[in-house]
Amino acid sequence: MIDQVLDYYVNNYSAESTLSLLQTLSHPSQGGLGYKLQTFNPYIDLDGWEVDHTSKTIKLDTSSLFSNYTIQDIAINLKEAIETDITKQRSSMISRIGWGTGKVVVGVIETVVGTIGIIVPEPGTTLAGVGMVTLGVNSLTDGVTQLSGANQGHGYNLLGSAFGKVGSVSAELAGYDSVVGDKIGRGVFMVSSLAFGSIGTVKILNVKSLSAIRFGVAGQPGGVEVGRIAMAYPSNRAMDGMTIINISNNSGQFILRFVTHNGKLVVNGRIVGVSKILKHEGNWKVVVKGLLKLLAHGAKQGM
Repeated sequence: MIDQVLDYYVNNYSAESTLSLLQTLSHPSQGGLGYKLQTFNPYIDLDGWEVDHTSKTIKLDTSSLFSNYTIQDIAINLKEAIETDITKQRSSMISRIGWGTGKVVVGVIETVVGTIGIIVPEPGTTLAGVGMVTLGVNSLTDGVTQLSGANQGHGYNLLGSAFGKVGSVSAELAGYDSVVGDKIGRGVFMVSSLAFGSIGTVKILNVKSLSAIRFGVAGQPGGVEVGRIAMAYPSNRAMDGMTIINISNNSGQFILRFVTHNGKLVVNGRIVGVSKILKHEGNWKVVVKGLLKLLAHGAKQGM
């Protein structure tokens, strides 16, 4: 089986990958690392491979939880093992899951806060909201692509790459190393995005006369308020209901509210002083249309 895996590897992967495999398996006297290949069948194995650096052994799983691996599957696992644990080109599964999940969570928060900034027609929040949504979408894309294993498990940070490209070109024009310029550009994006995200969040959520965060909503026990967002408190009108999230303007008037009513999640939304957009609405298509109307109105008022 090992011979078949090696044949497939050499026939289907690049010369660079084949040379990495050769160096990994060659004896140290020949300038190699001296690793051996073995097959195994553990009870639980998420990667399909294990690398033991002490014994210098790469173990390749021959079967998954529900079926046997093909020669192609084992060759793919061998390539991932070498790129992850030998040449360090690929991000490990634990790293992918940890960083990818974190980026997705951050992306969701940034997108939600940015959306609030757009629908709240208050001075200065619209621009901050657009910026936060842009950062949020970028973080979501980065996290999802990292979780999927794209770009050797590092994901695609589109804005970071764009800043890196600008830094690289600028360095070349100035006669400096383009690689250093790329790193500087990415560093500038990281610092500026953290600064903008923090300032934007404060700008969007901050309401004068209200504390940044407090427990208990409108004098009632339960719930928490973060600026203009109130969450998880009993609904006054629906005895069996709970307000999941309530978004208000600077005057304390609600703009968008997600509540439970008669065992269902419904949405209420309004353009203050103009019209009600959503009234106890549970149809997701209607909810999306209502959100788009709120976004359009907020963006127009904030221009």
